[in-house]
Amino acid sequence: MARGKMNIERLTSKKIEELSKKRGKGEVFFSLYIGVRPGRNFVSEANSVISEEVQRIEKEGSYPANVIKSIRKMSEKMKGEIRLLRIPAETRSIVMFYGIGSSGKFYHVPSYIPSKFVIEPDFYIHPLLEAVESHPKYLVVVLERNKARFFSFFLGEIEKISEIISSDVPQRIKAARGFRESNVQAHIEDHENKHLKKVCKETESYFKFGKKGYGHLVIGAHKEYAEKFRKILGERSQNALVGSYPIMPNYKIEEIKKRSQKVIEEHERGLEERLIDEIFNKSGDKNNLAVLGIGPVMDSFHFHNVETFVIGKNYKEAGYVCPKCHYISSYQKTCSNDKTEMTKADDLADEIIEEAIANKIKIKHMLFSNEKFDKYGIGAILKTSK
Repeated sequence: MARGKMNIERLTSKKIEELSKKRGKGEVFFSLYIGVRPGRNFVSEANSVISEEVQRIEKEGSYPANVIKSIRKMSEKMKGEIRLLRIPAETRSIVMFYGIGSSGKFYHVPSYIPSKFVIEPDFYIHPLLEAVESHPKYLVVVLERNKARFFSFFLGEIEKISEIISSDVPQRIKAARGFRESNVQAHIEDHENKHLKKVCKETESYFKFGKKGYGHLVIGAHKEYAEKFRKILGERSQNALVGSYPIMPNYKIEEIKKRSQKVIEEHERGLEERLIDEIFNKSGDKNNLAVLGIGPVMDSFHFHNVETFVIGKNYKEAGYVCPKCHYISSYQKTCSNDKTEMTKADDLADEIIEEAIANKIKIKHMLFSNEKFDKYGIGAILKTSK
């Protein structure tokens, strides 16, 4: 197979949902994450993490000889196919999924995920869900007196840049021969207002019924110009607006990226802090509509009472999972449903995420550390009784 012919796709929420439904019956699945870093050969890094994990499994002896043999064979196949990948420029991580004897699925993600190779009875999707679901799409409109441009931000990167929208707006002047200055300035303001309305109409098209998938708006413009623009925005766009920042003429794309990311980060940090306050307030009131910690969270889940799982930025806890019905526990070694011996799970968050997807439960990953919440690591907002 010629170099560059391997099919590598951009990851989406729908593809993650499809992956979450793959569960083995005595079979193993391979999940490989490679964080792409400047100056580092991603092929060498992939070979290294694959070899280390296969050696660990062989030494541990947790699989029968025939499965170990298949693991070796598939791991070598993966190494060969990685060499054929030609990744897009915006890639920050490569993700590969295989079943034994199957062709691989390859995805690129514009967000860095630490390199990891996992072999277990289902696909390891925890880092993927965190990367995609925790990053809503932002529209940034960079507005000048006679032109504008739209930038799409997704997963921390500029995803798309629009063509420049231009308008014929005369320069402001202090005096005009043959006309009263006020008349000239009124004429110029009329052109400016028409330009603002033109850009406003285009902005509205991004938020109309959410058809383009944008949830938030950021404005880059001179302070007074940004305020004028904000006042004429429609209701949807005004509700989507999360912040603005000043720009200078002849701005650089890198400057837009840096300033936009700062506004986006401040907005997302604020959302997380309000969510954490909500969990603590609800967990302490008389209705107990939220819980904290793995024990109370899993008890609520087993009673089908969870509306939203909230997982801390650095949360990782080992536990046990039933190989038959996927019952999850932080301490039980025997399944409560069918008395089957539970198997060790290194990352309970990944097992919980799979169940959440299957049961259509919302999941929120924390992007930022929070000292108060991190003591528990995981929480849940519960369903209200009807």
